[in-house]
Amino acid sequence: MPPTVKKNQTDLDTAMEMDAKKRKQRKIVERVLMGIALIGTVVVLFLYGDLISRAINPPLPKSLIYGKWVEQDVPHYDREVFELSAEGVTSNGSVVATSFEFDGKYFSYQTGGKERRFRILGQQQYVEMKLDSNDHYLPIFRLEGRQNLSLR
Repeated sequence: MPPTVKKNQTDLDTAMEMDAKKRKQRKIVERVLMGIALIGTVVVLFLYGDLISRAINPPLPKSLIYGKWVEQDVPHYDREVFELSAEGVTSNGSVVATSFEFDGKYFSYQTGGKERRFRILGQQQYVEMKLDSNDHYLPIFRLEGRQNLSLR
């Protein structure tokens, strides 16, 4: 082969190698950018997931369960009564908790280092709830003034 053809062939081989290296580098850069875009998309979805869940299931106001709750099916002298208001939980005229939690399904408050948790019965009316504990006796409480809306 003449030297000019050999030189052209070497130049062509070198150019092809450089082109292959550039393509390889470009692929790496593209994959890194795609990975960053994918991670960014996942992060944005997680951040907006909370907002979307709040829009779908808005928090319920605690005022839905404000009022006097009376234990059912017990003699009047042994009946537990407590009142829920913006000030907290009041029992026998004394404030037993200044705050409480309500998520639409459960109502709970802390008193004496223990948590009392109640399950709301009937998700639409919020007039009856049952103590949620490991005890044998699980009392049912009704919101006073709304007893005629029996759920059973």
